[in-house]
Amino acid sequence: MGFELPNIDVRSLREADGRGVRVLILDSGIETSHPDLAGHPIRSYRVEADGEGELRRVVEDDGGDVYGHGTAVASIVRRFAPGAVIDSVKVIGRPVGSSHFVVAGLHWGIDQGYDVINCSFTSQEAQHLARYKAAVDRAFCRNVLIVSACNNKEYWRVEYPGSFPSVISTSFADLPGLTIQRRPGELVEFVARGQDVRVAWKGGGHRVISGSSFAAPHITALVARMRQVRGGWNACQVKAGLYAVAEVGVDVGEL
Repeated sequence: MGFELPNIDVRSLREADGRGVRVLILDSGIETSHPDLAGHPIRSYRVEADGEGELRRVVEDDGGDVYGHGTAVASIVRRFAPGAVIDSVKVIGRPVGSSHFVVAGLHWGIDQGYDVINCSFTSQEAQHLARYKAAVDRAFCRNVLIVSACNNKEYWRVEYPGSFPSVISTSFADLPGLTIQRRPGELVEFVARGQDVRVAWKGGGHRVISGSSFAAPHITALVARMRQVRGGWNACQVKAGLYAVAEVGVDVGEL
């Protein structure tokens, strides 16, 4: 029996801006004062640990970015889904950066009811498989979409959280706007724009950079538009909608 893709109104996706959709970026933080992110408040949090490295709680943060990576990701989401609410949990960089912090951020985002969680990173630490799976399963049951990047060079490697089938995982290519392609039969199912992308960076600057880290927020922005247009769709229907967009093979980012 064949799988019937849903009908996709490309024009409605092009006219959408993600309004009302809540996006959480797990990354190195976001420089909330960057000019490219002006106009909408971004709430910043971090996963806090005690002196022994044990997790304590998610607390409010100062809005800074350890590296610039999270600011870059946020600028792509803002560019293509300017109406979405974007918040940040710092899980990468000093003094955080282990899978314990990532999983804690995932659980917190699920509990807070975000619509989409962007993870522009991967982990190959097999010892954390059960922790990642528990978080990913909770997200699926709560109708929260997780979008994940993959390894830039070896996308077939098993990585977390991207290798779980309910996660929307992507690698990168030289594609225009919000054009996406499918890679049937692979755990990393999608390919999106991530080649030579101009992004915001810490210090109020910009960089031109490549990688699956920057493909993921393009799909996150597309998911935000889709969740705005089809607010009643569950996680499975949204993923089927992405299949349909890939089948159409056009840039839905611009009219």
